[in-house]
Amino acid sequence: MRKSGYLLLALLVSLTACARLTNPFSTMRADYTNVPEASLNAFTLAVEQSVLEGNRTSTFDGYDGVASSNEEILQAIHTRAARSELIQALLNSGHAYEQAQGTICILRTRDYKLQTSKKQRDQNALLVMSENANRWTLYEGLCKASNWQRKSLGAVQESFFQARVQSMSAGQKYETADGKIAVK
Repeated sequence: MRKSGYLLLALLVSLTACARLTNPFSTMRADYTNVPEASLNAFTLAVEQSVLEGNRTSTFDGYDGVASSNEEILQAIHTRAARSELIQALLNSGHAYEQAQGTICILRTRDYKLQTSKKQRDQNALLVMSENANRWTLYEGLCKASNWQRKSLGAVQESFFQARVQSMSAGQKYETADGKIAVK
């Protein structure tokens, strides 16, 4: 029974870790008409720098039009900060990249399989799923708490992605506008 549970978990992880299934929210175009673009960009950069530093107690005030002190949003940010070191190690390994829609994805290459054990791959998949879940909580929570229209979700995703790319270390990978993977 226990072995079948692990197999089910592995199957679930393989299907969802990179959000490769059709997701109506992952392909939204960035529409900044209903969001304060400058405030949003400043907020997302502050969040990503705080997460990168592993700051689990940061607060974000002073961003006009951005509901930055919502409890759900702060919890997602602080949880991401707690796992930041693990995410950075995964990105530094070259086996993962930042997707343009604002999530992280594992590159399931032959090298990845050869350089990692099954246990490590399972741990990485759970790490990515948890990170992506917190990111979605942050994106959707920010739109809802700020009273932005649903079509603003694409702008939030893009703003966070741009802030992450700006904060990346040399050698880390990200998705370009044409869908290719580039190295910073």
